[in-house]
Amino acid sequence: MVTECPTAASVRLRGRDAEQRALALALGDARSGRGARLLVSGGPGSGKSALLDHACATAGDFTLLTADGVAAETGLAHAGLQRLLRPVTHHLADLDPQQAAVLRCALEPGHGGPADRFALGAAVLALLARAGRAAPVLCRVDDAHLLDAPSLHALAFAARRVDGEAVAVLLSARDGSADPVAPGVPVLRLPPLRDRALADLLADHGPPGLTPDVRAALVRAAHGNPRAALGFAAALDPDQAAGRAALPEPLLLHEELRRAHAPRVRALPPVTRHLVLLAAADPEAGADTLVEAAGAGTVDAFAPAEDAGIVRLDGGRIVFPDPLLRAAVYQDAPAARRRAAHRVLAGLVDPGREPARHARHRAAAAHGPDRRLAAELAAAGDAARGADGPAAASAVFERAADLTPDGPMRGCRLITAATDAWQAGHPQRASALLDRVRPDTGRLAGLVELLRGNIGARDGNAIDATETLLTAASRLVPHDREYAVRALLRAADAASIAGDATRHAVAARRLAPLARPDDPPALRLGFDFVEGCRASFAADYATAVPLLRRCMELGEQVDEPAELVWASIAGLRMGDGPRVHAMAARAVLLARRRGTAYLLPPALLFLVFAEFWSGRFPAAAGNCLEGVRRAQETGQPNWAVHHLAGLALVAAIRGDADDCRARARMVAEQATEESLGLATALSTWALAVLNLAQGDAAEAFYRLRALAHAGPGYGHPTMRLLTAPHFVEAAVRTGETAWAERALAGYERWAAATDSPAALALAARCRGLLAGAGRAEEHFEEALRLHRLGGDDDVERARTQLLFGTVLRRGRLPGRAREHLRDAQETFERFGARLWVRQARAELRAIGDPERSPGAPEPGAGPVELTAQQRQIALLVAEGATNREVAAHMFISPRTVEHHLRGIFRKLNIRSRIDLARLFP
Repeated sequence: MVTECPTAASVRLRGRDAEQRALALALGDARSGRGARLLVSGGPGSGKSALLDHACATAGDFTLLTADGVAAETGLAHAGLQRLLRPVTHHLADLDPQQAAVLRCALEPGHGGPADRFALGAAVLALLARAGRAAPVLCRVDDAHLLDAPSLHALAFAARRVDGEAVAVLLSARDGSADPVAPGVPVLRLPPLRDRALADLLADHGPPGLTPDVRAALVRAAHGNPRAALGFAAALDPDQAAGRAALPEPLLLHEELRRAHAPRVRALPPVTRHLVLLAAADPEAGADTLVEAAGAGTVDAFAPAEDAGIVRLDGGRIVFPDPLLRAAVYQDAPAARRRAAHRVLAGLVDPGREPARHARHRAAAAHGPDRRLAAELAAAGDAARGADGPAAASAVFERAADLTPDGPMRGCRLITAATDAWQAGHPQRASALLDRVRPDTGRLAGLVELLRGNIGARDGNAIDATETLLTAASRLVPHDREYAVRALLRAADAASIAGDATRHAVAARRLAPLARPDDPPALRLGFDFVEGCRASFAADYATAVPLLRRCMELGEQVDEPAELVWASIAGLRMGDGPRVHAMAARAVLLARRRGTAYLLPPALLFLVFAEFWSGRFPAAAGNCLEGVRRAQETGQPNWAVHHLAGLALVAAIRGDADDCRARARMVAEQATEESLGLATALSTWALAVLNLAQGDAAEAFYRLRALAHAGPGYGHPTMRLLTAPHFVEAAVRTGETAWAERALAGYERWAAATDSPAALALAARCRGLLAGAGRAEEHFEEALRLHRLGGDDDVERARTQLLFGTVLRRGRLPGRAREHLRDAQETFERFGARLWVRQARAELRAIGDPERSPGAPEPGAGPVELTAQQRQIALLVAEGATNREVAAHMFISPRTVEHHLRGIFRKLNIRSRIDLARLFP
């Protein structure tokens, strides 16, 4: 009976578009009578069978002839042909009698002796051609390398000659054969799947609840092999798939893959097989070292494995061409042989230089719990943290815990492993390790709660995390002052992230009695920071300012990224932009150097705040984008939300309304659920800044008024303070002067207490907006004086000039207004603040200042002449030099360069450095 191809199945292959096109082209050639042949080649599990199945499912009206190679029939002559051709044997009567006889001899027992290879191949070709006259024929043979030799020779002979026939011969075979499986048949080699395709495959066919982090781990382990990825996923239990429990280590290969690789390895001589196992257990070991340890003579002992394609020597190292083959070698070996291999390898590694590697081998060589070995591994874990980072230390401490009999020490080691995993940026692994701890109600329970709270503050609800950390502190105070202090410091942090001044004050009150005079600088900084923030939240600036100032001073003495972040926040609450930038930049640098990836997102966030302050918007946007990426990589989505809010603020300043609103929506969706008051306040501020830039003062007023009254999870005390100048501006524009006066009164108290020129400048600007016609100029002039004194807030200075110019224009003083409005416009253009540029231009047009093309002289002006110094500055800037580079070149200050640039721009009637470059090519 003739077998028809099935209707196209709902099969979706991932990452094989080019290969699918090649198969479709082959089917098209056969359908049109041109004939086609193709051999799909790849390693075990690479997807060869899936591709052939897809070709069959999409073949439509083809007659399907199929036969899979079977190892048990490799020695049975013609077994493959008998299975392949049986559906079309009714066409034998239509063939030449001699060819029909040859085929009957091969396919049916008792019909004479075997035919020669040429006659059999020609007869197979004739039968396929005859069948193709009724409908195109698809011969699909999977695992062709396992066919019996006569069948494979005859099929390859026919495949090479199907041109001009309605026949397609599609074969698949495994890589690694020394000789071609089907000489003369074009080969389509399958490369490893890309990571994206593997992830999509797991999303399609993996277990339900597979989290992105677990999926990414499976993709990395699969090395582009789809069968391996699906096998890893299928072996997970629900907790492992959801990231609640640790993944098996190592991930176990699917039995099919282990079976596929096993014969080649088992065929090796015993010495070579032992060497290959050693190399699989430690790919870092050199070939000479392994040979010496195994007493195998020379590296020539690896030759049989090289000949079999299992390994290759590369610069003195042993390399497995297929990483999964290495896993198969190791996993297929009996446990006793693996332990023996690790004992040998432990003797090769210097524990002083490579503590993590040495500990791994010692642990793997153990038969079971061993208190003494566990203690040695714990000591090695501390060394591994310094040598290889927290991820390596976590693995060592987990092995130490596994070898520790049940009891408090086992729990302590699991907690240490979890802490290192968290600090390495693997919070799900940390949570899985904590799940294995059996705590009592005392110190161990407190330590578990401490780490759970730390994780929850970055990947959970910030208010819930605060409560968890306060609970941890209660359990730890009677047993461990140091960890109780840590819990309260982190509880204050989590409360601040939530914008919860009440819970922050609870943490601060419970922390204060734990302080000691002999505490190191880093700890004193923490105590001062929490108490200073508590007082600042309560508007007790007389108490807050000395404490926060001392935080910044102590920040000069510490080199821990977390404490430097606190010092930078203290600088922010003191209105000291340069100090914020210096502290946050050091925190970022140290976090990078030490590999403490989990500390990068908060350090980058407060560096971004400093860059906002000084108008470094491209740098701020770049650091926000890195912050989002780092937060996602380290399992800290809450910090990613904060960086999205920062991007919304950058977009608002640049006038990118669509991007600002899109980012703010993303923040709102996530921040509300997790009670992230700081992120919500930042995104609200961004939208209000955008409203003001668009001239919609009423909407800005309503937003900022709501923010001023927002509770925990929806606002933040510090953000209410920092947004006050915008709130005052919006309130004045909408006639809500009573609201403006109340907001300004609090802001002025803070500015006076901190004595920050930048804050005092904004307070004077707000007072100018509220003052009557006779006194506004005095306040605006004072604001500009203070801006010049601060020198690091160009955007806010330009905003002050824009508002001052508007006041002067309305006061019918166009000449003075023009000067301030032009300066503001030039600054906004330099920073790319499009909407504020538009406002400045509108004000200039209102006083009759026409638009002029860059370089055109002002009306009534004589020939443009630059001084010698101005010309030198102009040439350097036109070549791309920054203000600092020009200053260094000419031995003047950057502020002097800025002053001269304003004069140059005014003389040449240009608005940007780009215009200057055009005039001085």
